[in-house]
Amino acid sequence: MIPDTNGKSESQSPDADELSKLLQIELAQKKMEWAAATERYRRIRTLSFFFLALIIMGALAAFFWLFLRLPTDHLNRTAPAASASP
Repeated sequence: MIPDTNGKSESQSPDADELSKLLQIELAQKKMEWAAATERYRRIRTLSFFFLALIIMGALAAFFWLFLRLPTDHLNRTAPAASASP
């Protein structure tokens, strides 16, 4: 009931060492792909933080300029009106 292979089992199934080498090569390729994807994600995240910081600094500069200029404009507008009255 056991089929007679006469040593054909080696030729029918791939060698374990060869299969192991192929799996190692595939794993190395996957690791390189994962590393590239991780680097790409890190670069996008860093650029987004710089862009967000640039927007926040621009907003702070605009508010700083606005609030520094607002009191001087207010004083310049009320000064002629106050001096015009006796």
